[in-house]
Amino acid sequence: MEKETKSVGYCFYCNKLFSKQEIGKHLAAHLAGMEKARNESSAVNYCHIEVESDEMFLHLLVKGDAKMKVIDNFLKDIWLECCGHLSAFGHKNFKVSMSHLVEDVMEPRIKIFHDYDFGSTTRVFLKGLKHYQLNEKEKVILLSRNEPLKIPCSICKKEPAAYLCSECFDDDDYSYFCEKCSVLHEKECEAFNDYSQMPVVNSPRMGVCGYEGGRIDLERDGIC
Repeated sequence: MEKETKSVGYCFYCNKLFSKQEIGKHLAAHLAGMEKARNESSAVNYCHIEVESDEMFLHLLVKGDAKMKVIDNFLKDIWLECCGHLSAFGHKNFKVSMSHLVEDVMEPRIKIFHDYDFGSTTRVFLKGLKHYQLNEKEKVILLSRNEPLKIPCSICKKEPAAYLCSECFDDDDYSYFCEKCSVLHEKECEAFNDYSQMPVVNSPRMGVCGYEGGRIDLERDGIC
């Protein structure tokens, strides 16, 4: 089994699969069509936002008058929350508060970052794509998320990895193990059976602190 890090995700609207580079443009076509067909009397402002960390990505549609705390909570629920750590948004030129409105911060082409845990920090980046006037109600809608990356077992090279060893995680070539080979690693690494065995999950927080997976979108969050 070869390692496959090409990022792809399904469209929320049509369930078609697109690459990380293609999905944003595809979703924009759907959103533009929805805006054109909207009921103007009840339409409200929504922001299309891309979130990324290396090959992992999310596309979100967020109500413009929601507070940035809404995005913070969503990122924790789907990607980050493990032990109740603090988090914050940031930008090199201005301060981003949790109480700021999404539409005031996430203007088209703006790029900010989000840090979770100021000890073992996981940083992701958010990019504002476009605003739309739409007849939606939810504060946050998940438009697309990358499918789990295919990570092979470091020992047998054939089966998908189910676990990683946080003790050996700095060595990318020898830190992922399938169910069967994880038993072999136990014999070589005392920490593995004690505290360092962690699940392979679809998150940039994988292998850090006590993170074992998200609370939402569980279908795409599990073992690769």
